[in-house]
Amino acid sequence: MAKSQMAPPSAHHVRYVRLNALHVLLVLLLFSLWAPPIQSIPTGIGSSANDGCLCHGSQSNQTTTSLIGLPDTYESNQSYAITLAIDSTVEQTENAAQGGFRLRIDQGSIVFENQSHAQILDDGWTHTLAGNQQRIWNFTWISPLDNQTTTTFTAHGNAVNGNENSMGDVWNSFQLTIPGAAYTGEVVQPEVVIFEYSNFTVILIGLSVMFLLLYFAVR
Repeated sequence: MAKSQMAPPSAHHVRYVRLNALHVLLVLLLFSLWAPPIQSIPTGIGSSANDGCLCHGSQSNQTTTSLIGLPDTYESNQSYAITLAIDSTVEQTENAAQGGFRLRIDQGSIVFENQSHAQILDDGWTHTLAGNQQRIWNFTWISPLDNQTTTTFTAHGNAVNGNENSMGDVWNSFQLTIPGAAYTGEVVQPEVVIFEYSNFTVILIGLSVMFLLLYFAVR
């Protein structure tokens, strides 16, 4: 009994596979080149920035975001003067955007010193157009009535170079959980995995290389 044999792919089929692989490769390469210079939003951003300033370059230790004035423990219904500060090697440009932030707390309330420089978007605070020409913002945190729990602060701050796009901007984050004075449990500090556009670009380049190898394999 003769064994059946698979027919070799026709020249037309091979050409079709090659063209499809090449088309996918070109799309991925174009998208990876487009991704980094995504436009920033000088008027502030909502929940899409809850995991970081993804429209502003990449996360780096060149920028430090701090919340200065937080107590080690807090009393109930007390006012604490806090400063959100961004320190960075990114140079500041006069009369242009210099920085921005996304701030969230899960307990208590916030009142900014200059209310025209900050706004509430999607259950968090961010800068306004008038408030992005600086890297320091002062606010008052009024602690919750219950001091037997904890409060978590999350602040993402970006240092902006004023060139009206994301190139050259560098950001970083600050996160801290503080207990109330009557809290008796273990204080667990937050851990957030941040997905950066730079990592996304690396993935796209990797996929492009894979399709390029496929293209030459069926050539």
